[in-house]
Amino acid sequence: MSSGPYTHDHFSKILIRGQAAIALLLLLLLPTANFFYPTAYSLKAGLHGVCAILAVVAGTYLTHRALPLVRGLPVDQTSLRYWLLTATLLNLAGAISGNWIYMRYRGQHGPRDWILQQVPAFHNVLMEFKEFVSLFPFPLMLSATFLLYYYGLPNALRRDIARFVGVTILVSWSFLLLGFAAGLILAKLRFV
Repeated sequence: MSSGPYTHDHFSKILIRGQAAIALLLLLLLPTANFFYPTAYSLKAGLHGVCAILAVVAGTYLTHRALPLVRGLPVDQTSLRYWLLTATLLNLAGAISGNWIYMRYRGQHGPRDWILQQVPAFHNVLMEFKEFVSLFPFPLMLSATFLLYYYGLPNALRRDIARFVGVTILVSWSFLLLGFAAGLILAKLRFV
């Protein structure tokens, strides 16, 4: 039995956005705690954590915009362009800050040495995988952004390009999530 189409009223939209804002705020408390951790690398770790979480949040939101693209449904290209550009810049910031803190990871008496002594398989499998997979989201997002700006407005986006952009966003998000999860495991195992 169908109850007909459901549309969110004004209060529901405020409630959904409020829940999302509270969830984002609580999520951001994880990396901002790094700023107060008693280490010489707290700034690097905090910046990388904030950039990584914001990139995951923007990438996750974009997956909801990518599915209509893959299915061939119309989307607001202007809004999608801004979100894609924002996600690309956040991924770039995450990659730069990740390489900044990576120097500490590989430095003398850094977490890499400790992990190699304690659980070498963890480093040889998971960390090697993370190091490569974490670099994929930026070029993928950049290519999707370029295609959307080059082939998008003012002309209607071609269906094949729209699908390619949608699939690229989804693949980028999957790499982003894998790298993020591996980074969280590393932070849990041994803080930088």
